[in-house]
Parts: sequence; C-alpha cells; structure tokens
Amino acid sequence: MTEQMTKPAGKNRELILLALVALIGVAGLLALQFGRKNTNSLSDERSMVQSGAQNNTAPEAVSAPIQKITGELVTRNEEYPEVGQPFVFRMTNFAQGAVYELDPGDGSGRRAFTDGELKYIYQKTGEFQVSLYARFEGQEVKLQTIKKEVKVQRKTQKPAISDIIED
Repeated sequence: MTEQMTKPAGKNRELILLALVALIGVAGLLALQFGRKNTNSLSDERSMVQSGAQNNTAPEAVSAPIQKITGELVTRNEEYPEVGQPFVFRMTNFAQGAVYELDPGDGSGRRAFTDGELKYIYQKTGEFQVSLYARFEGQEVKLQTIKKEVKVQRKTQKPAISDIIED
C-alpha cells in the first residue's frame, strides 16, 4: 500500500513547470495591459477618422474607382517620318468613347486621333518625343512616349536619258 501513495518525482516537476509557464504568461498579459500609454486617445482618434469618412460628400464621379484606359501607338523602327511628307500614326487597343491625342513633340501642340489614325506632317528634321494622351470620363492619362527621328525627304533618282543613250 505504501507504494501506491508515493508520487513519482517526474509528475511533481511537470506540475511545477506548468504553473511557472502560466504565471509568466499572466505576468506578460498584465504588463501589456498596464503598459498602454492612454487607451482613451486611441479610441478618440479612431472615431474622428470614421466620422471624417462619413462626412465625405464628394460626387459619385469623383469618388468612383479609377478605370484603366487602354491604347498604344504602333511603332516600327524602320518607319521614319520625312520632312514635308504625311506620316500616319496608328494606335492599337484603343477604347471606344475615349478621346486620344498625340503630341508630335515639335512644339505644334496636340492633335486628335480619328478611328485610331492620325496623319501628321513634320516641318523640320530632328529627334522628337512623341506622346500619346487619352481622356475618358473626366480623367486624362499620358499613355505612352516614344522617340521618332524625322529625316530629310528622300530624293528619288530618275535616270537621265543621256545616261541611257551613252551606254
């Protein structure tokens, strides 16, 4: 009978360790609770932010989420505009209802696209930064900027009749 009454030493150690962990946990929670600086000011700040958001009386068009306007210029590196000759700028992925404008970069101002195309004549040579803009439902976005080099007009050489006769 005396053997059943004695507890093994390992169980006492487990109980002591469990009680110690519980005390440390309670002490940590108390430290966090009393460690707050001023709990009233935090709730006041939250209520001011909420009431400020509720007083927002912006019109629906302004507070609506911003939509992505698509559109980009078709660029081919082998195509160079020539001075005095019409050059056609083309667009892809353009949205119906949006107004697209091109700034040719030569200081002449923006020009509007029609059905995804714009013919423009450069008056001088040089390298220009061409920018594509779009306007839709009150917002304006700069979609793309590319560099275009404007070259001097190519001269087509017509063979002279004298060259043909001499041969």
